[in-house]
Amino acid sequence: MGVFSSTPDSLNGQHIRVIWSRWSGNPAGLSGPLKGGLILEYLATRWNFTYEMVRVTENRLEPPANGRGLFSYLFDNQSDFLIHDVLLTLERNNVIDLTVPWAYDYFAFLIPVAEETANIDSVVKPFQWPIWLGLGVSIICVIAVLNLMQRLLSYLPENGENQSRPNSPSDNSPTEMTKNRVTKGETGEQYLYVFGNLLSQGGSCPSKRLPYRLVAGVWTLAAFFFVQAYTSTLFTYVVTPIHQPLINSVYDIIENKDVNVFIRGGVMDFLFSKAKNYQKDAIRGDYKKTGKCNLQIAKELFKEIVSSFALQKNSPYTKSISQGILELQQTGIIEYWDLWFRPMPPQCNGKPPIGNKTPNKNSSLSLKNLTGAFIVIGVGLGLSFLAFLGENIVAIPNRQRSRTNRNKLQQVPTNANSDVIENE
Repeated sequence: MGVFSSTPDSLNGQHIRVIWSRWSGNPAGLSGPLKGGLILEYLATRWNFTYEMVRVTENRLEPPANGRGLFSYLFDNQSDFLIHDVLLTLERNNVIDLTVPWAYDYFAFLIPVAEETANIDSVVKPFQWPIWLGLGVSIICVIAVLNLMQRLLSYLPENGENQSRPNSPSDNSPTEMTKNRVTKGETGEQYLYVFGNLLSQGGSCPSKRLPYRLVAGVWTLAAFFFVQAYTSTLFTYVVTPIHQPLINSVYDIIENKDVNVFIRGGVMDFLFSKAKNYQKDAIRGDYKKTGKCNLQIAKELFKEIVSSFALQKNSPYTKSISQGILELQQTGIIEYWDLWFRPMPPQCNGKPPIGNKTPNKNSSLSLKNLTGAFIVIGVGLGLSFLAFLGENIVAIPNRQRSRTNRNKLQQVPTNANSDVIENE
C-alpha cells in the first residue's frame, strides 16, 4: 500500500481523470471490471468530486518494451485513477499507489459440460462394498447351515417317533436307515429358499422341524430389511443422470494426459480464463448464443485472486478512495451487483448439472438409466447358458453308457430266440 499523506476530504470539490476500460468511449473488447462504473459513481457522490474519462486503447497494465500500457497513463500524469483488476505485487507497489482490495476471487477451470453417461453401476450403488461382502458371506453361511441341519435332522425321529417302542431288528435295516436321508433335489431347495427370500419371491420352508424353521425365520427377517433398504435407495441412483466432469481440480490435469490446457482462445478440452467471474461471462455468452448449457466451472477452485485499483505514486487521493471502498464493502453491495451484471440463467449457472435439466417436464427413463439392470440380466442369462452347457458336457458319458446298455438289452432277446430255433 502506498504512503498515505492525504486527508479524508482531499477529494472534495476536485476534478480527476479516470481510466475505465469498459467505458463506452473506448474500443470494444477491452477487459475490465463491469462494476467499475458503479463504484466510480459511488465514490464521486461520497466525496463530492467530478471526473472525466480518459480514452485508452491498451489492454495490458505494464507497458511493453516498445509500447504503452495502462500504467503509462499514471506514469506520464495523463490519468489520476485507474479502475481495473490490478493484482497486488511488491513490484507494482513500488511504482504506483494501490487501494485496499475491492474484489476477491479464485482461479478456476472452465470445462465443457459432460454428456450423460450410462448408469452402469446403479444396481450396486445402494450398498457400499462391506455390505455386499457381508451379504455374500451371510448367504453362503445360511445355505451351509440349512443344508447341515437338514442332513442331521433327517436321522432323528420326528415328534418323539420310535422313542416309546423297543428297538426291533427292522429299525436298523438299510431300507429304514436310508428312508429319511436327504436327496440331491432336497439339497437344492435350500438355495431356492435363500435366494427366493432375498429376491422377494418367497417360497415354502423345505422342513417342518423347529430348529430348521428358526434359522429360516431369522433369514427371512434379515432378507426383508436388506430388500427394503436396497429398493428404497435404488430408485434414486436409477433416475439420477450421470455427468462425469472432465476434471474436478488442478491435480487432475497432471494425472490425465488426455487433457490439454487452452489459454484465452476457443474451447478445446477446457478453457482457462482469468478468474471465476470472467468465466461466468463466457458461460452466459455461450448460452445466449446456442440456447444450451455447454460450459461449466470445475468443482474445485484454486489460487485466490485479490484485486485493487491504482493511482499515481504518492497520490493525495489514495486514502480517500480506499476509505470509500471499505465503506462500500461493508454494505455487501459489491457482491450483490454481480446479480445485475452477471445474471446467470437458472439452468446454466456454471455449477455441475444435478438431476433433470427440465424439472417441469416429465421425462421417461432412458436406456442409460437402466443399463445396469440390463447388464445384470445379460450376466444372469450368460451364466445360466454356461451352466446348461456344462451339464450337457457332464451328461455326455452317462448318455453313452445308457445307449450302450439299451443296445445290449436289445441284443439279449435276439440271441435267445435264435437258440430256441436251433433247438427245434
